[in-house]
Amino acid sequence: MSITEGIELNIIDAVWVSGLKLDISFSDGTQRELDFEPFLSRSDQPGIRKYLDAERFKAFEISYGNLVWNDYDLCFSIEDLYSGQLIAQEAFNSKVAEDGPEYGLEK
Repeated sequence: MSITEGIELNIIDAVWVSGLKLDISFSDGTQRELDFEPFLSRSDQPGIRKYLDAERFKAFEISYGNLVWNDYDLCFSIEDLYSGQLIAQEAFNSKVAEDGPEYGLEK
């Protein structure tokens, strides 16, 4: 099942199932059970790994149609949740002018 272009999609309900699994209901009637453990355990970020703790994980809420933890400390794109594919994104390695010659500055 894929998201239909032009249709607003929101999460309308999420229920803790067990461990790090949630049963998520979407505004188009789709319902999906997702296991967040593989995603959380693969992360090297302490801010994400802390949600491996079941009690902390269960403290999610739905805010404006999004599934969030601790005031957006952790959230997922609706497309990833809808598809059932929780994808870890590479850390953004940005450079700033102070980083060196590629910005015209000599160190």
